[in-house]
Amino acid sequence: MTTSKARARNKRGEGALLRDDIVDGATRLLDGGTEQSVTLRAVAREVGISAPAIYQHFPDRDSILLAVAQLAFAELGHELRAVGDHADPAENLRAVCTAYLVFAQQRPNRYRILFGGVWDASKALERAPALTDDLTALGMETFHVLRQAVAACVEKGRSTSSDPQADAAALWVALHGFAQLQVAAPLFPWPPDLQSSLITRLALLRD
Repeated sequence: MTTSKARARNKRGEGALLRDDIVDGATRLLDGGTEQSVTLRAVAREVGISAPAIYQHFPDRDSILLAVAQLAFAELGHELRAVGDHADPAENLRAVCTAYLVFAQQRPNRYRILFGGVWDASKALERAPALTDDLTALGMETFHVLRQAVAACVEKGRSTSSDPQADAAALWVALHGFAQLQVAAPLFPWPPDLQSSLITRLALLRD
Protein backbone atom coordinates (compact mmCIF):
# COMPACT_ATOMS: atom_id res chain seq x y z
CA MET A 1 0.00 0.00 0.00
CA THR A 2 1.42 3.37 -0.94
CA THR A 3 1.82 6.06 1.67
CA SER A 4 -0.56 8.97 1.33
CA LYS A 5 0.93 12.33 0.53
CA ALA A 6 1.15 14.83 3.33
CA ARG A 7 -1.93 16.95 3.54
CA ALA A 8 -1.68 20.72 3.48
CA ARG A 9 -2.75 22.46 6.68
CA ASN A 10 -6.42 23.39 6.65
CA LYS A 11 -7.32 27.02 6.48
CA ARG A 12 -9.25 28.60 9.33
CA GLY A 13 -12.84 27.32 9.28
CA GLU A 14 -12.00 24.12 7.38
CA GLY A 15 -11.87 21.87 10.43
CA ALA A 16 -15.21 20.30 9.54
CA LEU A 17 -13.77 19.30 6.18
CA LEU A 18 -10.88 17.52 7.87
CA ARG A 19 -13.32 15.73 10.17
CA ASP A 20 -15.24 14.51 7.12
CA ASP A 21 -11.98 13.39 5.51
CA ILE A 22 -11.12 11.36 8.61
CA VAL A 23 -14.52 9.64 8.56
CA ASP A 24 -14.25 8.98 4.82
CA GLY A 25 -10.75 7.56 5.27
CA ALA A 26 -11.84 5.24 8.07
CA THR A 27 -14.80 4.13 5.95
CA ARG A 28 -12.51 3.22 3.07
CA LEU A 29 -10.33 1.18 5.40
CA LEU A 30 -13.36 -0.68 6.74
CA ASP A 31 -14.76 -1.25 3.26
CA GLY A 32 -11.51 -2.88 2.24
CA GLY A 33 -10.68 -4.76 5.42
CA THR A 34 -11.84 -5.30 8.98
CA GLU A 35 -12.28 -3.36 12.19
CA GLN A 36 -8.65 -4.12 12.99
CA SER A 37 -7.67 -2.24 9.82
CA VAL A 38 -8.77 1.00 11.44
CA THR A 39 -6.11 2.37 13.74
CA LEU A 40 -5.42 6.02 14.35
CA ARG A 41 -2.15 5.72 12.45
CA ALA A 42 -3.78 3.90 9.53
CA VAL A 43 -6.50 6.54 9.28
CA ALA A 44 -3.90 9.30 9.43
CA ARG A 45 -1.93 7.67 6.60
CA GLU A 46 -5.10 7.22 4.55
CA VAL A 47 -6.04 10.87 4.92
CA GLY A 48 -2.51 12.24 4.69
CA ILE A 49 -2.26 13.86 8.11
CA SER A 50 -0.36 13.27 11.31
CA ALA A 51 -1.96 10.98 13.89
CA PRO A 52 -2.09 13.72 16.58
CA ALA A 53 -4.19 15.86 14.21
CA ILE A 54 -7.02 13.35 14.59
CA TYR A 55 -7.42 14.25 18.27
CA GLN A 56 -8.62 17.71 17.27
CA HIS A 57 -11.82 16.01 16.03
CA PHE A 58 -12.06 12.59 17.69
CA PRO A 59 -10.95 11.63 21.21
CA ASP A 60 -10.41 7.97 20.33
CA ARG A 61 -10.87 5.19 17.79
CA ASP A 62 -14.39 4.28 18.94
CA SER A 63 -15.53 7.82 18.24
CA ILE A 64 -14.28 7.50 14.66
CA LEU A 65 -16.03 4.17 14.18
CA LEU A 66 -19.24 5.63 15.60
CA ALA A 67 -19.04 8.45 13.06
CA VAL A 68 -18.53 5.88 10.29
CA ALA A 69 -21.63 3.98 11.44
CA GLN A 70 -23.62 7.22 11.60
CA LEU A 71 -22.61 8.01 8.03
CA ALA A 72 -23.56 4.52 6.84
CA PHE A 73 -26.97 4.78 8.51
CA ALA A 74 -27.49 8.17 6.88
CA GLU A 75 -26.74 6.61 3.49
CA LEU A 76 -29.18 3.78 4.14
CA GLY A 77 -31.83 6.24 5.30
CA HIS A 78 -31.36 8.26 2.12
CA GLU A 79 -31.93 5.14 0.03
CA LEU A 80 -35.12 4.32 1.92
CA ARG A 81 -36.50 7.84 1.52
CA ALA A 82 -35.56 7.92 -2.17
CA VAL A 83 -38.26 5.40 -3.09
CA GLY A 84 -40.72 8.30 -3.23
CA ASP A 85 -44.40 8.25 -2.38
CA HIS A 86 -46.67 5.63 -3.87
CA ALA A 87 -50.42 6.13 -4.02
CA ASP A 88 -50.86 2.86 -2.11
CA PRO A 89 -49.06 3.02 1.27
CA ALA A 90 -48.62 -0.76 1.23
CA GLU A 91 -46.70 -0.49 -2.04
CA ASN A 92 -44.66 2.30 -0.51
CA LEU A 93 -43.79 0.05 2.44
CA ARG A 94 -42.78 -2.75 0.09
CA ALA A 95 -40.58 -0.32 -1.86
CA VAL A 96 -38.89 0.81 1.35
CA CYS A 97 -38.21 -2.81 2.33
CA THR A 98 -36.87 -3.61 -1.13
CA ALA A 99 -34.53 -0.60 -0.96
CA TYR A 100 -33.27 -1.87 2.40
CA LEU A 101 -32.45 -5.32 1.01
CA VAL A 102 -30.90 -3.87 -2.15
CA PHE A 103 -28.58 -1.71 -0.02
CA ALA A 104 -27.54 -4.76 2.00
CA GLN A 105 -26.95 -6.79 -1.15
CA GLN A 106 -25.17 -4.19 -3.25
CA ARG A 107 -23.10 -2.64 -0.45
CA PRO A 108 -22.35 -5.59 1.84
CA ASN A 109 -19.26 -4.12 3.50
CA ARG A 110 -21.03 -0.86 4.24
CA TYR A 111 -24.02 -2.81 5.58
CA ARG A 112 -21.75 -4.80 7.89
CA ILE A 113 -20.59 -1.55 9.46
CA LEU A 114 -24.12 -0.94 10.72
CA PHE A 115 -24.72 -4.12 12.68
CA GLY A 116 -21.56 -5.34 14.35
CA GLY A 117 -19.91 -6.97 11.36
CA VAL A 118 -16.87 -4.73 11.71
CA TRP A 119 -17.59 -2.79 14.89
CA ASP A 120 -19.29 -3.87 18.12
CA ALA A 121 -21.22 -0.89 19.51
CA SER A 122 -21.92 -2.66 22.83
CA LYS A 123 -18.20 -3.11 23.48
CA ALA A 124 -17.60 0.50 22.47
CA LEU A 125 -20.16 1.52 25.10
CA GLU A 126 -18.31 -0.46 27.76
CA ARG A 127 -15.06 1.27 26.82
CA ALA A 128 -16.56 4.74 26.46
CA PRO A 129 -19.79 5.38 28.44
CA ALA A 130 -19.72 8.96 27.13
CA LEU A 131 -20.96 7.58 23.80
CA THR A 132 -24.28 6.48 25.36
CA ASP A 133 -26.44 9.23 23.87
CA ASP A 134 -24.99 8.88 20.38
CA LEU A 135 -25.27 5.09 20.46
CA THR A 136 -28.87 5.31 21.69
CA ALA A 137 -29.75 7.48 18.70
CA LEU A 138 -27.73 5.41 16.21
CA GLY A 139 -29.96 4.21 13.37
CA MET A 140 -33.15 5.66 14.82
CA GLU A 141 -33.74 8.13 11.98
CA THR A 142 -33.44 5.27 9.51
CA PHE A 143 -35.82 3.13 11.55
CA HIS A 144 -38.22 6.07 11.64
CA VAL A 145 -38.60 5.81 7.85
CA LEU A 146 -39.74 2.20 8.23
CA ARG A 147 -42.03 3.02 11.16
CA GLN A 148 -43.63 5.87 9.21
CA ALA A 149 -44.27 3.55 6.28
CA VAL A 150 -46.04 1.05 8.55
CA ALA A 151 -48.00 3.83 10.29
CA ALA A 152 -49.16 5.16 6.90
CA CYS A 153 -50.58 1.72 6.11
CA VAL A 154 -52.51 1.76 9.38
CA GLU A 155 -53.82 5.27 8.72
CA LYS A 156 -55.12 4.30 5.29
CA GLY A 157 -56.65 1.04 6.48
CA ARG A 158 -54.05 -1.13 4.72
CA SER A 159 -52.72 -2.63 7.97
CA THR A 160 -54.40 -3.96 11.10
CA SER A 161 -51.39 -3.13 13.26
CA SER A 162 -52.24 -1.64 16.66
CA ASP A 163 -48.59 -0.81 17.41
CA PRO A 164 -46.66 0.44 14.33
CA GLN A 165 -43.52 0.95 16.42
CA ALA A 166 -43.38 -2.68 17.55
CA ASP A 167 -44.43 -4.10 14.20
CA ALA A 168 -41.88 -1.96 12.34
CA ALA A 169 -39.22 -3.26 14.75
CA ALA A 170 -40.27 -6.85 14.02
CA LEU A 171 -40.13 -6.12 10.30
CA TRP A 172 -36.65 -4.62 10.67
CA VAL A 173 -35.49 -7.76 12.47
CA ALA A 174 -36.88 -9.89 9.63
CA LEU A 175 -35.28 -7.76 6.90
CA HIS A 176 -31.92 -7.86 8.65
CA GLY A 177 -32.11 -11.61 9.15
CA PHE A 178 -33.13 -12.16 5.54
CA ALA A 179 -30.30 -9.96 4.30
CA GLN A 180 -27.73 -11.79 6.41
CA LEU A 181 -29.02 -15.27 5.61
CA GLN A 182 -28.97 -14.62 1.88
CA VAL A 183 -25.25 -13.92 2.22
CA ALA A 184 -24.57 -16.83 4.58
CA ALA A 185 -26.63 -19.38 2.62
CA PRO A 186 -26.66 -18.29 -1.03
CA LEU A 187 -27.51 -21.80 -2.27
CA PHE A 188 -30.53 -22.24 -0.04
CA PRO A 189 -33.74 -22.54 -2.09
CA TRP A 190 -35.29 -19.30 -0.88
CA PRO A 191 -39.01 -19.12 -1.76
CA PRO A 192 -39.47 -16.43 -4.42
CA ASP A 193 -42.30 -14.80 -2.48
CA LEU A 194 -40.58 -14.88 0.92
CA GLN A 195 -39.84 -11.17 1.02
CA SER A 196 -43.41 -10.27 0.18
CA SER A 197 -44.72 -12.78 2.72
CA LEU A 198 -42.54 -11.40 5.51
CA ILE A 199 -43.71 -7.85 4.85
CA THR A 200 -47.37 -8.86 4.66
CA ARG A 201 -47.29 -10.88 7.86
CA LEU A 202 -45.16 -8.63 10.04
CA ALA A 203 -46.75 -5.37 8.92
CA LEU A 204 -50.17 -7.02 9.18
CA LEU A 205 -51.13 -5.85 5.72
CA ARG A 206 -54.55 -6.49 4.28
CA ASP A 207 -56.22 -5.95 0.92
